[in-house]
Amino acid sequence: MKNRFLDKIKVTQSNKKTLRNIVTPMLWTREKTSIHRHSSLLNKSYDFVQEPAIGALIYCQLGTAEHSGVYIGNKNVIDLNRKGEIKKVSLKEFTGNILSTDKDIFIPVMKHAMWPLGDENIAKEAIKNLSERRKYNLLDDNCHQFVAGCIMGSLENDCNFLFMVKEEFSKFLSVEESNIVWVRWKWYLS
Repeated sequence: MKNRFLDKIKVTQSNKKTLRNIVTPMLWTREKTSIHRHSSLLNKSYDFVQEPAIGALIYCQLGTAEHSGVYIGNKNVIDLNRKGEIKKVSLKEFTGNILSTDKDIFIPVMKHAMWPLGDENIAKEAIKNLSERRKYNLLDDNCHQFVAGCIMGSLENDCNFLFMVKEEFSKFLSVEESNIVWVRWKWYLS
């Protein structure tokens, strides 16, 4: 589902504050299954300890926003940090932001089978971009755009919000979004 509203927005210096304060929070409310809820029977995350698949889109919660990255195995993630650096980081570093509300990481699993989803080609694309620099901007060039670029093969894209990256991830895997559940992975327990 393409968001027609976002297609019409041109980010300029004069409307960045409006976007940041009004539009962005409205878009965050579009998030789907098991987003930022505490563990429950409904999201089957109360005891999910299995590692994500290599090339999985993963994210953690930062206050009212999220930080996303590409899981590459061995408890390592490639992400774009707020300094514009594309780096390989540990899970502790990935969730270690001062704004992190918890240390859980959300990972995609197939709804009924509950097995982790990912693709090694996404991980290879992330690795290919290691040590690159971007002009980081919270709205224009952020971690979500980086992850979408690893999925789509081009870092120059318009996927600046988590829900957009999730759409691209499900398209890439040819799995309906409704068949993907985002569960809490308590990586620090394993």
